[in-house]
Amino acid sequence: MTLQPIKNEEEYEAMLAWVDVQFELAVPFDSLEGEQVQMALLLIKAYEDVHHPVQISK
Repeated sequence: MTLQPIKNEEEYEAMLAWVDVQFELAVPFDSLEGEQVQMALLLIKAYEDVHHPVQISK
């Protein structure tokens, strides 16, 4: 997986699917692959913050 900013829903869904596979493979977080998963999760979070914000009620 090439890590780059997510620009649209198709890229977002592809990154989510890739992360799911990495979790199924039990990639160690302290490995190179694990670091890629961590970076992917940051990119997913950044995209979700803009395009899928969570509404918090007071």
